[in-house]
Amino acid sequence: MKPRMRLSSFLLSVQPWQGLLEAWLVGCLILGLTSHLEGYTDPFVFQTAMFFLCGSCGMWAVLRIRLPDGGWKKQTFWEFCVGLALSFMMVFALRLCGLFLHWDAIWRLTTWDEWQVLLLFGLTGPGYFFTRGGLRLWLRWNRMRKQRMRWSITHAHLLVALFIAFIFAFLAFLITPYSTTALRIWEKTRDPMASLLTGLLVTFFPALTLIVVGMGATLFFILPPSALFSYFVARRTTRRLEALTVTTAALRSGDYQARVTVEGEDEVAHLQSDFNAMADKLSLTLMDLNEEKDRVAQILESKRELVANVSHELRTPVATLRAAIESMLAHWQETPSEELHRKVELMENEIQQLSGLIDDLFTLSQVDVDHLALDCIRVDLHSLINQAVDSFSPLAWQSGRVEVTAQLPKELPFVNADPRRLNQVILNLLRNGVRHTPPGGIVAIQAEKVERYVQIDVRDTGEGIDPEDIGHIFERFYRGKNATSESAGLGLALVKELIEAMGGSITVESQPGQGSCFYVRIPAIA
Repeated sequence: MKPRMRLSSFLLSVQPWQGLLEAWLVGCLILGLTSHLEGYTDPFVFQTAMFFLCGSCGMWAVLRIRLPDGGWKKQTFWEFCVGLALSFMMVFALRLCGLFLHWDAIWRLTTWDEWQVLLLFGLTGPGYFFTRGGLRLWLRWNRMRKQRMRWSITHAHLLVALFIAFIFAFLAFLITPYSTTALRIWEKTRDPMASLLTGLLVTFFPALTLIVVGMGATLFFILPPSALFSYFVARRTTRRLEALTVTTAALRSGDYQARVTVEGEDEVAHLQSDFNAMADKLSLTLMDLNEEKDRVAQILESKRELVANVSHELRTPVATLRAAIESMLAHWQETPSEELHRKVELMENEIQQLSGLIDDLFTLSQVDVDHLALDCIRVDLHSLINQAVDSFSPLAWQSGRVEVTAQLPKELPFVNADPRRLNQVILNLLRNGVRHTPPGGIVAIQAEKVERYVQIDVRDTGEGIDPEDIGHIFERFYRGKNATSESAGLGLALVKELIEAMGGSITVESQPGQGSCFYVRIPAIA
């Protein structure tokens, strides 16, 4: 990270005047070093040194100067001005520096005329201008290849072409007559410092120049067809990636049905397939979340309804008790004993109703939190049903003139159940049947073995259940159109919860005016 940070802080980081000043100092340094060669080498080396001087100053300015921000017209104007200033600096400032330090003999040693040297220095500005244009194109290309996979693949192909051009340019330098002449001149130089400088000037710099020129020619002639070829080669891959990008954006915007067409069998095809699988899983997860959200909303709504219903159901018996107690306290001395006895019986009845409601609510709350304690044992269903009918039938006949009968086979399999809770279920079903059966009607209970269960049928000859109500009768606090004021809407809900807690099930069939039949199944013991 540190070398990269240092390089980024070096490139394109100074203002134009500072970059020109640094380029001038670089030129002075090269002139000073080249002056050491006077008397040790021939004009060819000094000619090469002049090219090296112009190239080094121009490249230093190219790499160091950062122009003010602005549009392309403003940037072009600034580049032109800097190039003009660079030419002025090379022709006048560097020339004057050489004259002042008596380095002007270097230019005479090149065998060039003075105007030729000045022309070479003046061409540094145009060279800077066009090189900066190439640098801007390269930076633009670099941004494009980072933003688009298509250009990134094309860039990789072009690097291969440039590497091949580099190899050919280097080989061309080795086999040209220039390399032989350069080595001969280098070997004739005896001074160590002059030998080092001569070696750099006649080998390294010309080789670098030839390689750069060769690579530039390669870019100029080979780049267009190579880029076109690479573009079409990469198009198939990038087209699929672009389709995947579009589908991803659609998925992110909320279109969870968006899918990408899988093409081919390569890594991109595997990526497309995995994306579709991920999208399918995401859709299922969102569906589950929506269902869970609806369920939580329903639970919260049920909780609000529960509080409202419990308040309503408790208000009536509490109000009745309060009225009876206030009446007794106000007139107990004047009230006959028979009237007092009747009011006490009324209070006892309301207390029993209130106690039953509280017991049912407590049982349902235990079911909700999975704390319902069940003691499931081997139960003689035949005996349990008969006992329930025997205890309830007198009350049913006395209160509503409804006959309750048990029609059981001689033998019934034992069942695995909690006898106290199962007896509560049977009594609730009998009580529900009697409540909805007119005087003279019948509530009959039957039982038989069905597969691995014992099925208990509780049938009545009452008014039946309205089709609109039959899907809701097992809901808590639900009261149908024909419900009596005595019903709190908890009995059948409690029956369903208890039966399912013991591993059974309950269903109902009913026709309005023809009575109802509840079917309870309890696991049998073989």
